Parts: sequence; structure tokens; C-alpha cells
Amino acid sequence: MSETVTGNTPAPRWNWLKVTLIASLAVNLLFGGAAVARYVAGDAPVRFAMLSQVQLVPRKFLGELDGERRRELLDTIRPYNKVFRDGRQTVRAEITAIADALEAEPYDPARVTAAVNRFSAESVSLVTEGGQAALDLFAELNQDERHLLARHLRLRGLPAKPDGKPATP
Repeated sequence: MSETVTGNTPAPRWNWLKVTLIASLAVNLLFGGAAVARYVAGDAPVRFAMLSQVQLVPRKFLGELDGERRRELLDTIRPYNKVFRDGRQTVRAEITAIADALEAEPYDPARVTAAVNRFSAESVSLVTEGGQAALDLFAELNQDERHLLARHLRLRGLPAKPDGKPATP
């Protein structure tokens, strides 16, 4: 008959070398995956900062330009960044002023009207600055870029299809 050992057998121990090797492998796989993803996906997406105030320049238009030309055109509207940032902060402050005026007791319609008028004036100022920034950018476009921009503006103006995708002219 064979003898069976029924005692407690010690659990296998993990030494620090095995843990270090596994952690190193995980980090190497992470970096390798990031490198492969970058190669497959191409360049990082371009961030069009402050472009939302220049509504006459569709993002898709800039997306179709090569990187160097896109940077040149975005540099033409960069001086407006501070104006846009300050204007948005002022608009947010005016929204708060409208809310405060609406909650005030006793209710003062003149205070609400004044806050709404200040909000409207600042909004008009932002739109005006955005229009000037667009004009500055338009002045830098060549003929092909102007035609491309015109096509994108027309696409933006078309109603969407029932499936939610933009219509094509």
C-alpha cells in the first residue's frame, strides 16, 4: 500500500524576483501597445482650441488641411484667444447675475432686464469678435482653400438626414 501524506503542505511562495519580472512585463506590454496604437492610428487628434467662437470656420474644413497649413491658419486667430476667454467669463458672470436677480426678494423686473441686457451686449460682442477673427482667417486662404471652406459651409447649412448624418449637396 502506498502512504498518503495528509499534513499541511506549504503554499508556494512568491519571491520578489517573480513579482518584479511580472510587473516589468506588464509595463513593457503597456508601452509596446501604446507604440503599436500610435503607429496604427497615426498622429494624435488635433485640438482646435477657441475655434468654437469662430463659427464660420467648420472644424471639418481645418481637418482636411495638412498640419502645417492648419497651424498657420490657427495662428491667425490665436490673438483673439484672450478676448474670447474673457468674454465667456463675462457671459457666465452675467448668467449668474440673471439668476440672482430672478431669486431676489422682492422681485425687481428692472434688475432682471438690466442683467439680460448686459448678457445680450456681451454675447453680441463675442459674435462680433468671432466674425472679425473669421475675416482675418479668410484673408489668409488661397483659392482652393476658399472653395473648400465654401463647400463645408454649405454642408453645415443643409438639414440633417433622418438618420442624423449630415446631408450631402
